Amino acid sequence: MIMQCKNGIVGMGMKKTAACDGYASLPNTPLAEWRGGWGIVLAACAGVATSALLSYSSSLFIEPLQQEFGWSRAQIVSGNAIAALAGALCAPFTGLFVDRLGPRRLGIAAVIAMCLATAMLGLTGPQIWNWRALWVVVAIAIVLIQPSVWTAAVTSVFTHSRGFALAVTLCGASIASIIIPPLTYALIEEFGWRLAWAALGGIWALFTLPLVWFFLSSARDRERLSRAGSPASAAGRAPGRLRDSGILTLRYAKLALAGVSIAAVVVTLGVSLVPLLSSNGLTRAQAAGTASLLGLSSIGGRLAIGMLLDRKNGRFLAAVCVSLPIIGLLILIHNPGSLLAASIAVLIFGLSLGAELDIMAYLTSRYFRLENFGFLFGTMGGLIGLAAANGPLVFNASYDALHSYVPAMWAAIPICLVSATMFLILGPYPSLSPSETAT
Repeated sequence: MIMQCKNGIVGMGMKKTAACDGYASLPNTPLAEWRGGWGIVLAACAGVATSALLSYSSSLFIEPLQQEFGWSRAQIVSGNAIAALAGALCAPFTGLFVDRLGPRRLGIAAVIAMCLATAMLGLTGPQIWNWRALWVVVAIAIVLIQPSVWTAAVTSVFTHSRGFALAVTLCGASIASIIIPPLTYALIEEFGWRLAWAALGGIWALFTLPLVWFFLSSARDRERLSRAGSPASAAGRAPGRLRDSGILTLRYAKLALAGVSIAAVVVTLGVSLVPLLSSNGLTRAQAAGTASLLGLSSIGGRLAIGMLLDRKNGRFLAAVCVSLPIIGLLILIHNPGSLLAASIAVLIFGLSLGAELDIMAYLTSRYFRLENFGFLFGTMGGLIGLAAANGPLVFNASYDALHSYVPAMWAAIPICLVSATMFLILGPYPSLSPSETAT
C-alpha cells in the first residue's frame, strides 16, 4: 500500500512520525525491506512468470505444427527469433522508460499484451508468413515485458536483501517452467493446438494481472505520485547521464559477454528441452514430465544463489553456476534413452538456469550506478534475449541438418567455459559512493 502525506509518498513498511503528519521509513534492515516490499516482489514474480509464458510453451507446439503444416523445426522457432530481435533492439529504450517513468505502467501494459499475443498464435494459417506475422505481434509484447521492468522495481526498494529479493522475483520463471509444460501439453491434448494457445493466454491473464495491478510499484512510481509534494521528499532519484552510466566500459562488455554466452546455452536447452529429450530416447509424455523438473531445480538454485549473493562475491558464484551445464550435457550425451540420466541432467540445467538472470541483475546493480539500472540491465537483457532466441534457432537447424542434437550439445561446452572466464576477470566490486548505491 502507498500512503500520501503532505511531504510526499510513503509505501508499505512505513511508520508514523511527526515529520510527515506522520510517516517515516523503518530502519534500513533486511526485515524492514521485506515488510515494505513483499507485495512488489510478489507482483514482479508474477510478471516474470508471464514473460516466460512462450519460452516454456512454444516447444510443445513444434510437433503439432509440423504435423499440420509440414514446416521444419527451424522454420517454427524462427518466430521466436523475430520477437527476440525486436526485444534486443528496443530493450535499452524500455530500460530508459523504466528509469524515467517507473515500472508500474509498463508492467500492467506488458501483462495484457503478452497474454493477448499468446492467445492470437492460435489464429495462424498454413502459410509460414502468417505464423511469422503473428510473432511480430508477440514482439510488441516482448518489448514491454523486458526483465528490467520487474528487476528495477525490486532493486529500487531492496539494498541489504537485494540478492534474495531478486532471486524470489525471478523464481517466477521457475514457477512458469513447472506449470507451463504439463499445462500446455494437457491443453493441446484436450482442445487441440489452436484453442490451447487461447486457453493459455486467458489462464495466465486471470492469474497475473490482478497481482501486478494491485501490488507493483517502485521508488520511481512513488516519486511520480508525489510530484505535488516538495521535491526533497521524492522517494526516487533522477536517472544519471547515460554517458556516465558505464555502458562503454570494458567491465560492462565482459559482463554482457558472460551473460550472452550462458544464455545462449541454458535458455536454448530450456526452450528445446522437450524435443531434445524426445530425440534422446524418451517418449513425448516422459519428456514433458521430465522437463517440469527444470523449474523445481531452478527455484532451489535461485534461492540458494540469492542468499549467497548477499554474503559472497557474485563473480565467483557465477563462474561455478555457468560451468554446471557442462556436466548435464555430458550426462545426456553418454546416456541416451535413460530416464534417470535425463532427470539428473535436467536438474543440473535448472540450477544454472535459475542462477543466470539473477546473477546478471545483481552484478549489474553492484558494479554500476542504480540511477541507470533500467538502461544498463535493459540493454544487457536485450542482448541476452537475442542470444536466447537465436540459440534455439541454431540448435534446431543443427537437428534438421544432422538429425541429432548431439553435435550442438558438444558445441555448447566451450561456450560455458567462455562465460565462466568472463565472470572471473570482472574484478572486485567498485567502491561507489552512498548516493550511487542507496535506493
